Amino acid sequence: MFILDDLLIGLPVKGFVGILRTIANMAEEELTDESKIKEELLMLQTLFVTDQITEEEYKRREDQLVERLNLAREREHKS
Repeated sequence: MFILDDLLIGLPVKGFVGILRTIANMAEEELTDESKIKEELLMLQTLFVTDQITEEEYKRREDQLVERLNLAREREHKS
């Protein structure tokens, strides 16, 4: 009975949890990838220079990206 329970319930749940872990790891890598953050900073600067966003919006988003960049660099130094 327990083997059948493992096959019917345990394995699908373990597979789903594994998929969620993989997605979480990929999302974390995306958020802490220095090259992606720098690319976002350049795009932000372009939006500001072409008057597509306000200075306040630029500063707010720039602060967020710089914070992400600092965290990514700290994470890289710990590895």
